[in-house]
Amino acid sequence: MSRKIVDLPIRERVQTRPPVSDFWFAQLDVRLGKIEAMLTRLEWQVWIIVCTVFGLSILEIINALSAV
Repeated sequence: MSRKIVDLPIRERVQTRPPVSDFWFAQLDVRLGKIEAMLTRLEWQVWIIVCTVFGLSILEIINALSAV
C-alpha cells in the first residue's frame, strides 16, 4: 500500500473589509424588526378587543335569557 501525500501550498488569509451593503442590510433588519414588533402588538390588541366583545356578548345573552 503506497502512501499518496500531496503537499498543499499554504495561502495566507487576506483580511477584506465587509461590503458597504452590510450596513444597509443591518438597517433594513432593524426596521423590519420594529415593524414586526408593532404588528405583533397590534395583533394582541385586536385579539383582546375580540375576546372582550365576545365575553360581553355572552354576558348579554345570559342576561337576556335570565330575564325571561
